[in-house]
This record gives sequence, structure tokens and C-alpha cells, in this order.
Amino acid sequence: MKHRYLGLARLLGLTLSVGSVSCSASTWNAVAQGGAAASGSPYAVAQSSKLMLFGGAGHQTYLGCLNCSEFAADSIFNEFGSYGGQFSATSIKNEFSEYGSPFSIHSACNPYATDPPVIVDHAGGFYGRLTVNPYHPQRTNNQTLLAWLAGVCRSGAP
Repeated sequence: MKHRYLGLARLLGLTLSVGSVSCSASTWNAVAQGGAAASGSPYAVAQSSKLMLFGGAGHQTYLGCLNCSEFAADSIFNEFGSYGGQFSATSIKNEFSEYGSPFSIHSACNPYATDPPVIVDHAGGFYGRLTVNPYHPQRTNNQTLLAWLAGVCRSGAP
């Protein structure tokens, strides 16, 4: 179970404990902008919630798991996978794809994107949008995640 969180834990600088993620409330508040508050607390993200990215028209295209191990087939941190590969059509790391292009309205890397990828869990909880657009009202507030994304978008690689 612990390995599922290595990608996001490394990205966010979290402390891992056996079977779950342990971190400060302010860290989860930054990650879980919006959606987690529906359960009564802005820090109430379920420890085992898989955070997933969806993009494109109507957010029908799965873009990978945000908090899975980089070894998971659907992790955005798996550079050899469909969702983390630099040349994959479903990767935000592909600067020529709809989701990583600096020009697509559905791209995490377009500073003017109007419909960037959403971050959700299996229960449909909404955790903001993954975008470099600083003006998008639903942009995630996690500065570490945004810094990582800015690096990805600048270089087109992890």
C-alpha cells in the first residue's frame, strides 16, 4: 500500500507511514482545494483515495493517476507508461498532445487554458484543476505540484 503514494509523496515532500499517508493539514488543504471540503473538513481526503486526472471535452479522457507509484502502469510519474511518457498522446508531458501543448484549451501546460485537466477521486470528489494558468479559478493551490508542473511544461519532460 505504501508504494502507491511514493510519486505524490516525493512530489509534495510528505512523510509516509505504513499503509497510509501522513502529512500536515496545510499540505492536504493545498492539494485538496475544493472537493475535500464536501465531507466537512478541507483536510478530510481519504487516506486511500486514488487521485486521477481527466481531460479533454467533458473530461472524458483519463490522463493518469496523480498519487500512484511511478511504477504503476497508470501513474503520471511512470515515464514509460501511457500517462507519463513524453511521447504518449494521453500524457501532460507530451508537448504535442492535447493535454501538454502550450496552445490547447485542454492542456495543463497552456497558460491561458480554459478547460484544463481536473483532479478527482473514485467517489467523484473534485480536487481542483492541474494547470499553469494562474488565473483559472479552480487551479490547485499546491505550490509544490504547480512548480513540478511548470518544470514539466517548460521542458516537456519530467
